Amino acid sequence: MPKSLDRRSFLRFAGSTALGAAALPLVSPAIGLASMGKGQNAAQETRMMMGTLVSVTVLDPSPVKAQEAMNAAFAAMAKLTPVFDRHRPGGPVAAFNSEGRLNDLEPRLKAVLELCQAVQQSTGGAFNPTVAPVIDTVKASFLLNHQPPSRRQMAKALSAVGGINYDGSSLRRTKEGASLTLDGVAKGFIVDEGLAAAAKAGASHVLINAGGDVGVLGDRGGKPWRVAVADPDQPTKPKLTVSLTSGALATSGDYEVYFDQERLYHHIVNPATGRIPGSGHSVSVRAPKASLADALATACFVMPPAQATRFLAARPSLEGLILTRFGQRYQTKGFAA
Repeated sequence: MPKSLDRRSFLRFAGSTALGAAALPLVSPAIGLASMGKGQNAAQETRMMMGTLVSVTVLDPSPVKAQEAMNAAFAAMAKLTPVFDRHRPGGPVAAFNSEGRLNDLEPRLKAVLELCQAVQQSTGGAFNPTVAPVIDTVKASFLLNHQPPSRRQMAKALSAVGGINYDGSSLRRTKEGASLTLDGVAKGFIVDEGLAAAAKAGASHVLINAGGDVGVLGDRGGKPWRVAVADPDQPTKPKLTVSLTSGALATSGDYEVYFDQERLYHHIVNPATGRIPGSGHSVSVRAPKASLADALATACFVMPPAQATRFLAARPSLEGLILTRFGQRYQTKGFAA
């Protein structure tokens, strides 16, 4: 996606406030609700969406208002899910991947594409939504042959990366075999839209957890929401917990979607080389918005850990935690604050 965005554009995304999944990656937001204080009522529900479990929790003095805000969040997310699903027949991303051109883009699809461009440029290409041919080639090879693709297959897939042009209003395929995936950002964006819908319905204390992408509005009855980061070796157990009263947390891990028992081949690949990052185990990013946290968790998984940590530490609105396969831990100063 060659159109570039400058540093100011990236900071606009980082600072703005409008706009297969891991097993139980986060401690349930319901934990501690009983002690949230008098005068607050909770509406909470978990549904299957986007191929994962999505939980919405709303706190409000009015139980009716809490329920209405929760339903509004789910309705907004359900409406958006087909827009970004590249496997959904009739969806715009699936249509583009089939036809090679897409005009008159839905406004929120344009918003996601612009965020992709900003993150792609700022991370030196570590995040790239045109990497779909590589991911699909690795997946198909393991399904058919139970082994990684050949050099020839990988070279063909890599030749298609970057073969999509977005001009601000339309998408056009420029290389044979090129295709688009928004899997590394769409879930976070949908969480952001769910929070916006809940806020529009009058809620000011909300937590949405979409399979590890978490966004919050306000606090939890005078206390911060306590959100756990999964232990990548035991994904149903927490590695540590962080406090959130605003913003978002997203985690990318090799335990989410993988194709071999050793998890050496999974859904996160280096767009430049087609290789699976060798040291990455789990990357968690805190950001003002879930969409940005989602995209950057993927990008930082691709980067060498020390480089990713420096990248996050250099931007005041971002924090991160990186766990490697070798037991190393990289963490920015304010991640768990």
